[in-house]
Amino acid sequence: MIRFANNMHEFSVTKSLVDLCNNEAKKNNFSNIYKIYLKIGKFTGFSPDSICFYFEHLKPNTKCKDAEIIFDEVPIRIKCTDCGKESEIEEPILVCPECGKMTIEVISGREFYVESIEGE
Repeated sequence: MIRFANNMHEFSVTKSLVDLCNNEAKKNNFSNIYKIYLKIGKFTGFSPDSICFYFEHLKPNTKCKDAEIIFDEVPIRIKCTDCGKESEIEEPILVCPECGKMTIEVISGREFYVESIEGE
């Protein structure tokens, strides 16, 4: 059930991505978009594979019909406000690997935005 909910969220995010790119194409007089450069933080929980899957189904008959998404995955970086240690972590477990305290600030990994679009 949780996996289904995540997939539905990724569908709506991908639909918004296609809509945004189509609007930008109209503003910039592009007839086609070829590449979409997307920053995606690992803390978002979004799967690039799922986004690509939905994108393939949403892009026909849009300005994105020939486009591909180029993902730039941003790692989760944290900083402990107690000991000052900065770390890159794989999973969003917010405990300092140095001192074990939970006084953590997330520095990166929440990003999700279109960095640029290529088209003509």
